[in-house]
Amino acid sequence: MLTKKNIFESKAQAQCHEAVATSYQELLFDLREDLTSGYTNDFFSEGFLDRLKEIITDKELNSYSDLNFYWSTLLENVIYLVQLHEEYDETKLTSTEEFSEIEEEVFNFWNDSDLTESFLELLSSDKSVLNASKVLQPILENQVVSFFYLNISKNPLLGEESYIYKAIPEKGDNDQCLYLGEANQLVRLEPPCETFPTLPIVGVNKHQNLIFLDGDKRYVITEGLKPLVFKEKEIHILPNCEKGFEKIEEIKSNVINALEIIEKNSPALFSTFSNFTHTIIPIDEPSIVSYSQQQLPGFSCINVFERDFVDLIDDLLHENGHHYLNSILNSQELINEDDDKIYFSPWRKSLRPIRGIYHGAFTFFWALELFSTLFENEVLNKKFNSFTQEQANKVTLRFLEEFEMLKFCFEDLDAAFDAEKVTSEGRALIKIIEELTLAKAELSVKALDFLSPENIKKIDELKTLLEKEGKHYRL
Repeated sequence: MLTKKNIFESKAQAQCHEAVATSYQELLFDLREDLTSGYTNDFFSEGFLDRLKEIITDKELNSYSDLNFYWSTLLENVIYLVQLHEEYDETKLTSTEEFSEIEEEVFNFWNDSDLTESFLELLSSDKSVLNASKVLQPILENQVVSFFYLNISKNPLLGEESYIYKAIPEKGDNDQCLYLGEANQLVRLEPPCETFPTLPIVGVNKHQNLIFLDGDKRYVITEGLKPLVFKEKEIHILPNCEKGFEKIEEIKSNVINALEIIEKNSPALFSTFSNFTHTIIPIDEPSIVSYSQQQLPGFSCINVFERDFVDLIDDLLHENGHHYLNSILNSQELINEDDDKIYFSPWRKSLRPIRGIYHGAFTFFWALELFSTLFENEVLNKKFNSFTQEQANKVTLRFLEEFEMLKFCFEDLDAAFDAEKVTSEGRALIKIIEELTLAKAELSVKALDFLSPENIKKIDELKTLLEKEGKHYRL
C-alpha cells in the first residue's frame, strides 16, 4: 500500500510492478484455459484460433515483461470484440432498438482505436456497425500473431499465408526501421517498404536473423542500438524519425545531463524514474510534447526537438509519472470512468472527464516535486550550479504554476469521489498527492520573491483564470 512516506521508495514501487505481474499471470492462466476449451472457430477468422492455440502455450509468455503485457492486451481486445459480436448475434432477433447498446459498445471500441478512420470509412460505405467491425477484426487478429513472432517468440513463423503487422510508433517503429523484442534488435527497412506502416509478414526466423514479407522481400535483423548507461541504469534511445538518427548522440548527451541533475538534486526522483522508464522514443512532431500508452509500460515518446532543456527534465518525469500511475491502474480500480466532461483542467484549459483530471493530478505532481526541489536547492540558495539565470527563472515559474494548478484540482477530485467517479483506493492515492502538494505552501511563498514582474503577472493571470473557471462550473 502506498503512503506519503513510501511513494518515493523503490520497495513500494516494486510492489506495484509485482501486482501487475501477478495480474498478468492470472490472465495468462485464464486465457490458456479458455482457448483450449472455451472458443470455437466460429468466433474468429479462419485459421486464427489454431495459430493462437500454438502461441498461447509458448514458454516465452510464462514470465511477465512489458512486451508480453502489451501482447496480452492485444489478445484481450480481440476476445472482447468477438464476445460483443456473439452478444449481438444472440440479441438481434429480439431487439427492437434502432441502435442497440451492443452496437454502441462496438462503435466506441473502434472509435477509441487507431483504426477509427478505417471504421468510419466502412460505415460511410453503407456497412452496418457490426459488418464494419467484422471486416476489421482480422487486422487485430493479425497483429496478435505478427507482434508475437516479431517481438516475443524465439520460434520461427512459417507458412504460406501472411500476417499484417501494424507498426507501433510508441515503441519506436518508423519508416526506416523496426525495433524487435526487449533487446530492440533493428530491422532496417531498406529499400523502404511500400506498404508501411502495415507490413505483410510471411515468416520470421530469428535463428537466421531474417524476416520475410510478401513479394519475396526479406529484411535482416541486426544487433541494434546500444543503450546509454547512467548509474547502472540502462536506457534505450530509439529514434523514430530521420532527425532522431542524425542527432542521437546529442540526444543521449542531453538525457544524461538531465538525469545527472535529477539524481544530484533528488535521488528519490531518479530512483522513481529508473523503476518505471526504460525506453525513450525521440519524436519530431510539432505541437506534441510527450506521450505514452498504458498498454506499453516503460516507453516514453519525448519531443526533444521543439522543447528546451528544462522541458526535457520535466517531460522525462511527467511520462514516468504516467508509467507509475498506469502500473497501479493495471492491477487496481482507481476511478470509475465515464465520458462526462464536467471538470476544468488547468493544464488543458478545457473541461475534461474524470480520467483526465485524475491523471493530471498524479502526473503533474512529479513536475511540482522536481521544480520545487530545484528551486530550493539551486535558486533559493543562489547556487545556479545546473542552470543559467534564464533557466532558473523558468524553474521557479514552473514550480508555482504546478502548485496553483494542483491545488485547484483537489476540490474537484473530492467531488468526484462523492459522485462515485473515484474509488476509495483512488481517493487514498490522490490524498497522498494532495498532502505532499500542500506541504509546499511555505516554499511557494518564498518562490514569489524570486519571480520577475513578467512572471508574477503570469501567476496572477493563472490564479484569476482558475478562480473564474471554478465559479463558472462548480455549483
